[in-house]
Amino acid sequence: MSIKDRLAAKTALIAPIVVSDEVSAPRDPKTAPGAMMKALPILKEKQAEIDAMSLQVVALQKQVASGASGAMDVSLSELVEVPGRRRHMTEERYVELRENLRHNRLIHPIVVRRLPDERLEIISGHHRIDAFRDLGRKTIRAVFDEGNADEASDGAFFANLMQSDLTDYEKYMGFKDRRSRHPSLTHAQLAKQSGLSETAVSYVLSFDNLPADVLSICAENPAILGASAASALASLTKKGRAAQVTLAVEKLAAGEIDQGQTVKLASADPQKSKKDSPAPIATKIRQGKTTYCEVRQAKNVMRLQFRSEEEATRVRGLLQQLLETESAAQTTSEN
Repeated sequence: MSIKDRLAAKTALIAPIVVSDEVSAPRDPKTAPGAMMKALPILKEKQAEIDAMSLQVVALQKQVASGASGAMDVSLSELVEVPGRRRHMTEERYVELRENLRHNRLIHPIVVRRLPDERLEIISGHHRIDAFRDLGRKTIRAVFDEGNADEASDGAFFANLMQSDLTDYEKYMGFKDRRSRHPSLTHAQLAKQSGLSETAVSYVLSFDNLPADVLSICAENPAILGASAASALASLTKKGRAAQVTLAVEKLAAGEIDQGQTVKLASADPQKSKKDSPAPIATKIRQGKTTYCEVRQAKNVMRLQFRSEEEATRVRGLLQQLLETESAAQTTSEN
């Protein structure tokens, strides 16, 4: 084999070198400075994200500090109550609320609206504020509402309306306030806005037709009369029986009858009632310028009302001894 042939055979055994147009991927740097140089673009990108988040946090802090949104602690001395916005709560329920807040943190902040003089108008949370004051607290957690006066009143009313223990009289006062600000509102519109039926709204607004003295009693005790009984009594008032309605509700307030009996008493024929039931005899036992005890007797029923429960309890023991003596004396005379 010639030299030329031997060279050709060796050349065939060598793999051809392929040149690619693509740039090969850079290798990872093996030194610390090299690694740092490679990481610089990534660090720059992450720092930009951190700076943006910091700006958002600062903006949120300013927003909360200005009272625009979020929750913050406010001084109880800055709070202002709007008449008619507070809903009724029994003494038992209030004590439960106060003792709960004594041992637990406030979960639901109150809602307030900032006034032009920088004081804070209470929209909701009146009883929580009372509890904090009774507990000697100086501040309370609050969120801020940005609405105007009308929106604040409407918001407070509709929030209370969803409470299961809101009395029918309080619903009436809320609707009455809303209609005073929006006289053109119809029963249908009130029903749509509140979620109640038109019938329920009509029953609630029937308080409007009760005698003034009855409304005064309801104002002192909002839970005393439901909308159904109020509607029936309002109908009787329109028929000229305002005096009977007032008398019946006074008996209800005194605890002598229930709501059903109140409507029945107000519905009774006045002339027949006079014949069947003599007027009750009322006597006041005075202690100086004050009334120590009021005694009311109707037929064979006698009712005593004292200024305090303690005095009533003490006198009850004395009366029991007197009645037992009288009973024993009568038994002896009959034998």
